[in-house]
Amino acid sequence: MTRVDAPGPGVREVRITHLEMTDPAELTPAREPRVEASFVRAGRPAPELSRYFYRAVGGDWYWLDRIEWTYDQWLAWVSAPGHELWYAVVDGVPAGYVELDRSSGGPGSVEIAYFGLLPSYAGLGLGGWLLTRAIERAWAVEGTTRVWVHTSELDSEAALSNYQARGLRVCGTETELWDTSRPSPGPWRTAR
Repeated sequence: MTRVDAPGPGVREVRITHLEMTDPAELTPAREPRVEASFVRAGRPAPELSRYFYRAVGGDWYWLDRIEWTYDQWLAWVSAPGHELWYAVVDGVPAGYVELDRSSGGPGSVEIAYFGLLPSYAGLGLGGWLLTRAIERAWAVEGTTRVWVHTSELDSEAALSNYQARGLRVCGTETELWDTSRPSPGPWRTAR
């Protein structure tokens, strides 16, 4: 996303929805996906992997705020205390990911900072399954009292309903100005 401070050509108001879960018993697990999948943790900080998923998953959804990050910025993100990167693997291929962040939202909070599937893996029942695994992992972190996430109306149509189906409830909304004058670049800069 490209946030701006003032209206102009191509600038629109975008609704941001914040959701939270304050008790692990609120989780409604998804059914198993229609394909065999595993949930794997990146065992060490991997800025290349984080950047790959960010572009491959978010390229169609206006995830633009980190496009110009340097290697050192990516390294700082994935090396920060409380950061975890997990991903789904189908037939040996990464199919989607989640990044958990314990540095924002206050003590005891775990943010689902980034979450999504690669486009070719949508429709296989992986989204709900992966979100279930992510929420379970967030609650497994000692001292967790809140799991939270935010989404925008420019994210996948399935995002908000998936979050709510897993038991996350809306705890706030806001509106931001975003420059949407050009289409989101897709997973590759020259893809469109």
